Amino acid sequence: MIKISNEHSKDQVQVVLESKRRDNKSSVSNIVTVAGTRPELIKLSEFIRLFDGKEHGLLYTGQHFSPKMKDVFLEQLGIFPDFDLQCGTSDVLVLKENIIKTLNKAIPSHIIVYGDTNSSLAASLAAEELGCKLIHIEAGVRDFDLAVPEEGTRIKIDSMSDYLLAPSDFCKMCLQYEQVRGQVDVTGNLIVDVCKKLSKVATKPVGLSLPNHFILLTMHRPENVDDPIKLNLLKNHLSQVDSDVVFPIHPRTQASMKKYGISFTPNVIPIDPVGYLDFLYLLNNCKVVLTDSGGVQEESVVLKKPCITLRHTSARWETILLNANRLFPLDRKDSLNETIREMSKATITVNPYGENVAMTSYNAIQDFISSMP
Repeated sequence: MIKISNEHSKDQVQVVLESKRRDNKSSVSNIVTVAGTRPELIKLSEFIRLFDGKEHGLLYTGQHFSPKMKDVFLEQLGIFPDFDLQCGTSDVLVLKENIIKTLNKAIPSHIIVYGDTNSSLAASLAAEELGCKLIHIEAGVRDFDLAVPEEGTRIKIDSMSDYLLAPSDFCKMCLQYEQVRGQVDVTGNLIVDVCKKLSKVATKPVGLSLPNHFILLTMHRPENVDDPIKLNLLKNHLSQVDSDVVFPIHPRTQASMKKYGISFTPNVIPIDPVGYLDFLYLLNNCKVVLTDSGGVQEESVVLKKPCITLRHTSARWETILLNANRLFPLDRKDSLNETIREMSKATITVNPYGENVAMTSYNAIQDFISSMP
């Protein structure tokens, strides 16, 4: 496996942090945004920078709690939590009780949650118990498959929310069919601002020599990587691909491959996991991306890169309807290589997730709060 450095030059990080830094010294906030994982922090980074530190606080649960996770927002994104719970768990009840304990002395009027993590569900349950209004960003995302662990979480949070910010018209339609009680608006996907900004300053990972034309692969979902049958199916598909495949291997995937004694053919170039800036460079420079990640499906359409999703389902149906993304579950009998050839010709002209999304979302939330009696 190729070892690479995740360090970035001072100039690169400085460009990332050129926005005005927030004053994060407030301990009492009328609005609190709750996050607990690395993807949430990335997506929220431009959005929370718009708030006045006196009116808003960021609560980080520590669902992702390793120092490497914290480096992402301390060093690269310039985000500093007002409340750092250091829970070190994904247990919803433990997270909820810690959130309540932290906010109980100065209860905010509104709690903002993002997406479908256990931290977001815990914060939603805490908001209900504390009597706070609940705002859900990235509402209405659906796999239409309750076997997907996140699906029940999404539905539960949406059913509890007072204000739902949908990333697309498709997601708004889903919420309308479900007849949620809260107010629904389409504000776009916060990843648009972050992805476009950081992709401009992302440079090639230090120590990595890349082929001129390559496929990018990411895979981490338990449904794929915990199953030796699926891993062997992936191996067989990749062995027939006539391009080099750069594969930043997630620790979970690496552990499974070692456990089951699975290795790939020489056209697959395994590398260490990469930081977000490094990943954006790889995404920007690949021909096609293969993934089982919802976030990568979003980022690929924003950067106009064809995507193939290695699952039976997707929660990013907009990208599939636009022919920017295609499902290819690993038990398919046809050729992955042929699908790659077809998708490499795709012309992506539409971004379904909006522009200037952080400001749009911020203004929508301010309007909603000011309209409250």
